[in-house]
Amino acid sequence: MKHAQLPVHHILRLSPWFLMGAALILGLVVLIMAARNTQQEKARMAQHLTDRAAALIWALEAGSHTRMAIRAGNPYLQLLLEETAKQPGIVYMAVTDGEGHILAHSELAETIDHFADPESIAALNASDSPQWRIVDGPDDIRIFEVYKIFLPISGLERGRREHEHPVDHPRDPALPVPEEGRIIFAGLDARPFEETLEAEFRSTVLLSLLVALAAFGAFVSLFWAHNYRVSRRMLQDAEAFAAEMVSSLPLGLFASNPLGRIVIANAAAEELFGMECKSLSGLPLKTLGKSDWATILADLELGAPVLEREIHLALPEGAGRPVSVSASRIINEDQLFLGHLFIMRDLTEIRGLQQQLRRSERLSALGNLAAGVAHEVRNPLSSIKGFATFLLGKLEKENDANAAKMLIQEVERLNRVVSGLLEFARPDDIQLAPLALAPLVEHALNLCASDIANKDIAVCVTSNPALPLIAADADKLTQALLNLFLNAIQAMDKGGRLDISSCRDQGTGNVLLRIADTGKGIATESLSTIFDPYVTSRASGTGLGLAIVHRIVEQHNGVIRAESELGRGSVFFVYLPTAE
Repeated sequence: MKHAQLPVHHILRLSPWFLMGAALILGLVVLIMAARNTQQEKARMAQHLTDRAAALIWALEAGSHTRMAIRAGNPYLQLLLEETAKQPGIVYMAVTDGEGHILAHSELAETIDHFADPESIAALNASDSPQWRIVDGPDDIRIFEVYKIFLPISGLERGRREHEHPVDHPRDPALPVPEEGRIIFAGLDARPFEETLEAEFRSTVLLSLLVALAAFGAFVSLFWAHNYRVSRRMLQDAEAFAAEMVSSLPLGLFASNPLGRIVIANAAAEELFGMECKSLSGLPLKTLGKSDWATILADLELGAPVLEREIHLALPEGAGRPVSVSASRIINEDQLFLGHLFIMRDLTEIRGLQQQLRRSERLSALGNLAAGVAHEVRNPLSSIKGFATFLLGKLEKENDANAAKMLIQEVERLNRVVSGLLEFARPDDIQLAPLALAPLVEHALNLCASDIANKDIAVCVTSNPALPLIAADADKLTQALLNLFLNAIQAMDKGGRLDISSCRDQGTGNVLLRIADTGKGIATESLSTIFDPYVTSRASGTGLGLAIVHRIVEQHNGVIRAESELGRGSVFFVYLPTAE
């Protein structure tokens, strides 16, 4: 079974404080180990010097014997001390009594001040084992001084034992006991000892500094790495936020570089220009939409703001749409020009709503006028028709009777116009109910069956039985459908074709009724006014049919629009909300 390993990215996500603490602990461990090594090195050096001094002292003790009187001025012991002190690294050697009086010495020993201090000598507590201390010598020389009780040896057994165990051995009771507490001193030059300790101390300090620098560098590196990760994460979040905001923005947004080429565009801009974002990237700005981009850029160069400027945007398929453009220059913190930013808004729906509002205002004013005119005209028309009917019964000549009949016919025609005006102007309340669209279409076709038969028009009805019910007033919607069918029939010559189909619009969810004919068609410039009152292409028409249809569809919370081309017929689209 394999041990689970911590992924690298998890290790990198550890807290920098934790890693800094680990680095500090490591540094403390190194410092402690360095200090311990220094102490051990000091002990080894002291032991080495002590062993050397002990060997010299042993040699002196071996060179002496118990029969030799140890007293001041002993020439043999003095000679031994002087000769021994001539070895490299030996500063002095001396033998004193317990009160510090020098009994034998090398030439330098007699000048050492601390030998004259009995209290200092008594405080040493010398034993038969070598001990050491560091004292100040002449000319500021540091001396490593080793001292012990002076034990002259008369036999070879003690020499053998002390040679085998020169340091810290217990005193053998069988050996001779020293007389009067003689103490022997060996002063060694402590400079190599201190230089070694100083070198060791410098190494320790240098190692500590290196560890501290390594710990500090590790902390700084981890701090930078942590800040880098945080900054990178913030940058990634900001980029994701900006990308999501730009892609989800319902307005068209794109940017160009200083050379005037597109570098970024969102989906809304793609839809406005009718091409994919990848296709937009790299294109020159002046080639998009056949618009006057040069004027916009010139205004930006002059510092003039470009806010909600309306332009006409040409599409690849030849159509166009009105759009609103806002633009600005992109400047970084160093005041360097990076390009231009453009925001475009499609005004097609707004222009349609504005046109619908203007039409509603005109229809409202016209309705009020029509109601007043119809009311004032209908009463005189009734009187004129009654008088013409009376004259028709009294006149015997055929010409006079025909004139009376013509007068009656014209009065009836005016009455129909007035009735249409009243119907258009009257704000009837409609009663919406869930209804199926197919029976209403069939009923309206039956009402104009004779007109269809007279022109030998082929009718094709395509209905989806799965269509949902619509919220409609049967009488009003039948009237609207009848007007649309009669307009289509009247626009066609004999032998035309009327196609009626219904489906569910995928975009809005409403029921879509499509009525297409093969008639004469409508000019493009007249399409925007066909739903206005008194707009007609027929000499005998009143111009109120499509206006009434438009009002009925609006009362049903629906939408009607038309597409037409001269000589190729017309298509009317009626969108009706469902009963759901």
